[in-house]
Amino acid sequence: MQKPLSRYWLIIGTSALAIAGLFSLVLVIARAPLTDTTVFTDWFHKALVVHVDLSVLVWFLSIACLMWSLAAQSSRQIFPLLEEAALVCFALGTLAITFSPLDPQGAALMSNYIPVITSPLFFLGLGLLFCGVGLMLVRVISTRLTDNWPLQTSVIIACMVIIAFIWSFHQMPDGEPIDQDYYDTLFWGGGHVLQLLHVQIVMIVWLWLTKALKPEFSIHKPHLKALFAVGLVASLLTPWGYMHYHADDQHQFFTHIMILAGGIAPTILALWILPGLITFRHLARGDKRALYSTLIMSFILFIYGGVLGALISGQNVVIPAHYHGSIVGVTLAFMGMAYLLLPQFGWRDVSSWKLAFWQPIVYGGGQFLHITGLAISGGYGVLRKTPGGLEDVSAGVKAAMGLMGIGGLLAIIGGFMFVIVLALAVWPRPPA
Repeated sequence: MQKPLSRYWLIIGTSALAIAGLFSLVLVIARAPLTDTTVFTDWFHKALVVHVDLSVLVWFLSIACLMWSLAAQSSRQIFPLLEEAALVCFALGTLAITFSPLDPQGAALMSNYIPVITSPLFFLGLGLLFCGVGLMLVRVISTRLTDNWPLQTSVIIACMVIIAFIWSFHQMPDGEPIDQDYYDTLFWGGGHVLQLLHVQIVMIVWLWLTKALKPEFSIHKPHLKALFAVGLVASLLTPWGYMHYHADDQHQFFTHIMILAGGIAPTILALWILPGLITFRHLARGDKRALYSTLIMSFILFIYGGVLGALISGQNVVIPAHYHGSIVGVTLAFMGMAYLLLPQFGWRDVSSWKLAFWQPIVYGGGQFLHITGLAISGGYGVLRKTPGGLEDVSAGVKAAMGLMGIGGLLAIIGGFMFVIVLALAVWPRPPA
């Protein structure tokens, strides 16, 4: 069976996404109008922490490790069982984060980029997660990624992420209260550089899917290098931000870097690919139609999220509407990559399945409604990261939040459709 280790990264990531979907049920119900939120308030923030960390941090990092594993698969490991150790650490970290809400002493802190639960189990899980990524980086760095500039840039950016988190930790002043502001500052720089890593990986996946749909598609090597150099150069500015800016000023520094570097390259690439895909609409009826629908929906949600980002004003739910769009755009691309890789891992090819074709449409369409409802209600001032509070609002706000709830439920259905497709592909075939 080909690439036996690489496939386990996909299994871990998909499992994390499925568990995140279960936790999102609490979030959607707590946000829905005419719902008694007293039952859900205590669980809302803990569920939100686990949902975000599993659906973004774990899922995205598992795909990055999968890409590195594929690149390094043909080379020998410099240390025995290195990638196996990385997989074990990553899987145990995922489990620890999943069960951390059960700690009655743990409190949910909604820090940006990596929200936390103040439980030893949660921090053990977070440590194991990054230990797994670090071991995987050692594995891929020992491999010659010749003529693979996109993956080379992703590895360098991942190293800068680790440097940023360590630098932030050592920069934290003694005696600082361990509260949400503490973790906001701790994760701010590394969290922004982490977004640059996600951008590099999703651009690689877009190119893979486009090439699978249109083998004649190509980009001149200088143009390709320029696109991936944007995020790389931005990440290499990380030490400058820590050396020359105070913690408060670092917020603006890393925010501007992410806005510029995290948006320019993927937008150019999307606009480069999208017109050709629209011209080749017959691909939606071909034997790779599931790849087509995931790629189209990925572009739509990613661009929609970027547009909403320009409309942010204040601390309301327009902010989660923005990053849900961008994040879901990335997630849809990763789902398409999973469909693309299934046959290489010895599993069934689902690219022509109707269920696989409709899955990104249901998931992406549901998320489109979800973030539209969030954006509209944000215009009315509904606060983010807060359940309930809809008893005395106008009918327009309730309608917007109802749209959010319907879209959220559709997205959950679409997410479970993805898990079902992968389960059917992996499930052993009955004997002929």
